[in-house]
Amino acid sequence: MKTLSLRQLVLAGIIGALIAALGFTPLGMIPVPTPAGSATILHVPVILGALLEGPVFGAMVGFLFGAVSFWRAIAAPANPIAQVMFTDPFTAFIPRILIGVVAYYAFNWARQKYGRAAISIVSGFFVWDLSYRVAINYGLVDGPIPGYLFFLPLGILSGWFLSRVLSGDGAPVIAAAVAGSAINTVGVMGLVVLRGILPIPAAAVVAVVHGIPEAMAAAMLTLLLYRALAGRRLGKGGI
Repeated sequence: MKTLSLRQLVLAGIIGALIAALGFTPLGMIPVPTPAGSATILHVPVILGALLEGPVFGAMVGFLFGAVSFWRAIAAPANPIAQVMFTDPFTAFIPRILIGVVAYYAFNWARQKYGRAAISIVSGFFVWDLSYRVAINYGLVDGPIPGYLFFLPLGILSGWFLSRVLSGDGAPVIAAAVAGSAINTVGVMGLVVLRGILPIPAAAVVAVVHGIPEAMAAAMLTLLLYRALAGRRLGKGGI
């Protein structure tokens, strides 16, 4: 059985302390008036850990993120809905554990030419479909055909914009950050819907309100931190 190296133990301690410090202050859990109760940047240390030390390490620090969410929901919930959401161990832990795993493989995939194209297409389709579902649930469009046609330009624009972003030297890190952030948002909201805590329209709105700014923040912060740490030979190589 593979054991953690001294560097990994030290890095796990540093990231764990950072997650705890951010998780119990407004710096990491920013209060917002939504059912989730707060927006977060706690996924950034998890993504960073996965890029530096691999998916197993990322899953481990993701578990720490989940533990903070679970504890906050018990000891200091942002609101009653957030308390119900995150005292559910499935919602608190599973999406957090997956953040590092998904981020690591997105990082490697985005280093391939066709991987970048696939990420752009999938992301554009996701924006297109999610925009339509939010609009149809609130009666903003009438029927699937006009609704999907109306939001098609938005999906194409999103995919094109991401393809341009991913053409730079920081593309793999940005893709990892966006993918890690997205699996956190989609995972939490998907489990919330499946377990009957929120209806689909409410969960979709929370996903949009939280997911887009959290993904943007993750991309910027992860890129800056990864470059700094990889340059100091703490990681497995720079970009």
